[in-house]
Amino acid sequence: MDKTQKRWSFIVNILYFGIFIAAFFLFMKYAFSTLLPFIAALAIAAFLQKPLKFITGKSDKIPYGATSAVLAVLVYAVFIGVLALGGAKIVSSLAELVGYFTARCSTLGEFFDVLKSGYLQLEISNMLPAEANNAVISAIDSFSEFVVSGQIFNTITDNISNLISPIGSAISKVPSIIVGFVVSIVATCFMTSSYDDIKHFIIRQFSDENQEKLYKARHIVITSVGKMIKAYASIIGITTCEIFIGLSVLKLIGVYDGTHVFLLSFIIALIDIIPVLGTGTVMLPWSVYSFVTGNIGMGIGLLVLYAVITVIRQVIEPKLVAGQVGISPVVTIMAMFIGVKIFGAMGIFILPFIVIIINLLNEEGIIHLFKTKKKTE
Repeated sequence: MDKTQKRWSFIVNILYFGIFIAAFFLFMKYAFSTLLPFIAALAIAAFLQKPLKFITGKSDKIPYGATSAVLAVLVYAVFIGVLALGGAKIVSSLAELVGYFTARCSTLGEFFDVLKSGYLQLEISNMLPAEANNAVISAIDSFSEFVVSGQIFNTITDNISNLISPIGSAISKVPSIIVGFVVSIVATCFMTSSYDDIKHFIIRQFSDENQEKLYKARHIVITSVGKMIKAYASIIGITTCEIFIGLSVLKLIGVYDGTHVFLLSFIIALIDIIPVLGTGTVMLPWSVYSFVTGNIGMGIGLLVLYAVITVIRQVIEPKLVAGQVGISPVVTIMAMFIGVKIFGAMGIFILPFIVIIINLLNEEGIIHLFKTKKKTE
């Protein structure tokens, strides 16, 4: 292939993938929410195929259509029950947890006073000019006033409000959400009973070569993403148990007087999954705060707990994940940031998930977006 053909091939590929990305963006931006009830229905219908065929295969007298409808309604009933009970419990627990930390913030003035006196006792403060020391003290005082006066909480509240504004918008659309939910239930009943017909109709729209790629892509995505979800769910579970046990011990010996230990442990474990954050984002500042405010036992306990979590995480993550994600933290962060800008709050999950799938398909040669390492490298 000469240079002209290579250039034309490059331009055609760029245009092809540009059109694909633009179409995907338009679909996610404008059509996804409208089609979501049917997408969810199709996903649930696919999930119910094995139990449906297992039940109806026991006897010819078991009606296929009625059984599929019962299973579909049962799935939604369980979902609604878990959402209602779990949501109410989480909201009440979070309210009490926020109240606890808000009450603890009354000691932040003492924290900054100790911080200032500690700085002035450092050797570096004696080496710096008086103007520099005054600037540092002034910065500490300004930040202290910003925190203690409650301005920081207003700022955080404003940012959180902006982040979860889509939730408020969704609440205002409760009637349409209820209609969509009902439509999804009905669609799930029909799609579950006629899933094979729908699947074969979709497959017939592709050539034989592309059908083979489609089957391979489906297998790769379901297998790899399934393993990834199980791996990180295991990591979250293990980290939650570690933090829960550690905080429970600290509570038992009297150095921690907080409430809702399990919920706090779960929140920290979720933060631990986010790239470049980890448990240290919470544990280390919390430990420093404990030391400065005189709770030495809590500070030491948090440092020990953080060290244990870090060591165990480094041991179990490679074994559990085993390269399933295959993308760097930088790419993940970029995907999260761009996802939020394009799709709102849910973009922090949607775009990284899409990037992971694209990377998996590219690694297996189903698509060819970028060059990858050879299997032997």
